[in-house]
Amino acid sequence: MRKLLIAGALVLACVVGAQAQTSLGIKGGLNVSTIRVPNADIDPRIGAHFGGFASTPISSRFALQPEVLYSLQGVEIHPYTFTYHYLNVPLIFKGTIAGGLHAQVGPQFGILLSAKREEGKHSLDITEHTNRYDAAVALGLGYDVAAWQVSARYNLGLSDTRDDSDSGIDHTNNVFQLSLGYKFR
Repeated sequence: MRKLLIAGALVLACVVGAQAQTSLGIKGGLNVSTIRVPNADIDPRIGAHFGGFASTPISSRFALQPEVLYSLQGVEIHPYTFTYHYLNVPLIFKGTIAGGLHAQVGPQFGILLSAKREEGKHSLDITEHTNRYDAAVALGLGYDVAAWQVSARYNLGLSDTRDDSDSGIDHTNNVFQLSLGYKFR
């Protein structure tokens, strides 16, 4: 996973350096996250994400948009509340549908910054027992108008969030995101 993150950073650096038409920007928004756990009483967790992106046109209809985002995710599995802080690197391929409307698809790689489990007033750091790396497939729709971007994206988790899972049942991150972004150039 570390090699994939390094490769993603290298792709971002090459794309930004090689294209004069690259637009840099910032974005942020709302997360509604959950973890897929069979037979559990689960409620989604509201969080946020923010960071930067570099959008590079590949052709008149397609663009590559690597991003680096801080993301607050989690879930409520009664009676516990789980909170995860990630640094996510989505590599988004954008395809124009019509006008400013575009589809988004691509891999997302994440590094866990910290994790905790809360029950009432008691809090426990569970970072050591949580997988440090996360992988997902990002699917979404967006609309670009002038320097602004609006998007709705679903990140479907592929990797088990638990570091010590022996049950054979994966607990995967699933996050719906609403974002607003601004391109500087």
